[in-house]
Amino acid sequence: MQEETENKVHIITGAGSGIGRACVKLLSKKPGKLVLVDFNQESLDSLVVELKQESNTDSNDVLTLNLSVSSASDMSKMATETMERFGRIDCLIASAGILRLGGTLKMIADTSLEEWNAVLETNLTGTFLSNQAVLPAMLEQKRGDIINISSTSGRQGRPFDGPYSASKFGIIGLSESLAEEVSIQGIRVQTVLPDAVETPLWDQNGPAALKPVSALPPERVAEFILFLLDLPRDTYLPNPVIAPMKQRKKRGKKS
Repeated sequence: MQEETENKVHIITGAGSGIGRACVKLLSKKPGKLVLVDFNQESLDSLVVELKQESNTDSNDVLTLNLSVSSASDMSKMATETMERFGRIDCLIASAGILRLGGTLKMIADTSLEEWNAVLETNLTGTFLSNQAVLPAMLEQKRGDIINISSTSGRQGRPFDGPYSASKFGIIGLSESLAEEVSIQGIRVQTVLPDAVETPLWDQNGPAALKPVSALPPERVAEFILFLLDLPRDTYLPNPVIAPMKQRKKRGKKS
């Protein structure tokens, strides 16, 4: 069992920032191999430097791939290069995502097809393509874990976030369908629905800067994801929500 644990290979998309980056840092403290996927090479480079400084990660245990989740050929390359380097794929954490194209809040009536496609192609199609790419290896192994990141916006639509909400609703449906198809093959598919999380995603609001009053650090979501991965193989949590507790208002002293 120890040998199997030490050889586990985790792929994290959106590894360069936010929840993905937090997952990488936690996983780097455990035995195993890491495949870091992001479209931003600078973010990947800085992450590797941090891993070496903070957890003395062996460079032989890390594969960085500057790829786009919205590209079928890139996701195929992700799986191929992972198999060539490490020989197996045990886990995919599909964390890549965007909030909107540009920083302008828009009603659906004013949303262009380009803006719609940019969000859906990254969030929903990207989740589909990354999931699909790792399935052959997992089906061959008859074992694997897939964690897809949705949102509470995938349970209730939010104003001015029509494309984002639609993509996150879609991730839930996609994940539920896939789970029904492959659970009998030993592959566990789970979806996490974070509420407000303090990540660079909020910066995509641009001048609107709609940061929440109370938000979870991405590390808290990463800890929850690792908890899901450590569940017994006959157990899963269906579409769990993780959210910050509302902060109590401090009462002033009475005179």
